[in-house]
Amino acid sequence: MPKFFLSSLISRLIVISLAVSSTGCGLIPGTSIKTIEPGYTGLKIQLYGDQAGVQNATVITGGRVWYNGYTEKVVSFPTFVKQYSFTKDAAEGSPNNEEIVFSVGGVSVASDIGVLYGFIPGEQLKIYYAKYRVDADTFRASLLRTELRNCFSESAESLSLIPSDLPFSQQKLLSKVTDCLRVRFPTVNIDSISLLSPFRLPTEIQDAINAQYKARQDAQTAIANQTKAEAEAKAQVAKAKGEAQANLEKAKGEAAAGIAIAEGEAKANEILRQSITPEIIKLRELEIQEIEVNKWNGIRPGITIQSPNAQIGNPVP
Repeated sequence: MPKFFLSSLISRLIVISLAVSSTGCGLIPGTSIKTIEPGYTGLKIQLYGDQAGVQNATVITGGRVWYNGYTEKVVSFPTFVKQYSFTKDAAEGSPNNEEIVFSVGGVSVASDIGVLYGFIPGEQLKIYYAKYRVDADTFRASLLRTELRNCFSESAESLSLIPSDLPFSQQKLLSKVTDCLRVRFPTVNIDSISLLSPFRLPTEIQDAINAQYKARQDAQTAIANQTKAEAEAKAQVAKAKGEAQANLEKAKGEAAAGIAIAEGEAKANEILRQSITPEIIKLRELEIQEIEVNKWNGIRPGITIQSPNAQIGNPVP
């Protein structure tokens, strides 16, 4: 075989191989390749023959899978938990409006909801696919979103909620919806549901709820102010009672002190009275007379009577 012809043949085989690898088609007509990425689980399903059906599918946990596109089918599902946001915002989730709309007391309510979920690998995945026959994206866009709406409406009804209850019953409602979804999809790992935005209600309903909330806040403020005033009044009364009691105790103390002083003086006087005898009195009189004698200068005191014209008495020396 000429060298040029052999080189051309090898080049063509290389090109064909690269084309097969890039397109996922095998060298044998009808064969394909699918890669099961980490975190995903695949099912290789026979479409014909004795092993046909999902119940006989081969579970593939990762790597490349060769299969015959005419007689076999391979589908893969994310088995890690991830969140998808159902919102009306085109920048999140889908460019379409995917907000969740449900009914509460006959009123239409909308909200943005996040669902944290994943598929369960192994036999549970086979049971899921045997029942629903849809891939992960179709499940999310149709089945999950539809049942999410239904669970919100049913849970709100079972809790007997009305629109004005929603701001105060969010966690209770979300918990109820999570349980509802787990019952609807037992072969899917429904981890949790979160509220990504406040519930959106018709304007007139929202205005009424806002007014009711303001009235409740005003009532709580009034109660708080009343409680504060009562506490301050009690404190003032207690302070006044304390001061009055202190003054009373002070007065009692002063009175007791006065009584003690008076009793002491009376007792002293009684002792003094009992100690005075006629002899002591006579002695005291003699002591007084002696003092007067010592003071006398020998001149008798004169008696002077003042009249308009005369003076009677001892002459002036």
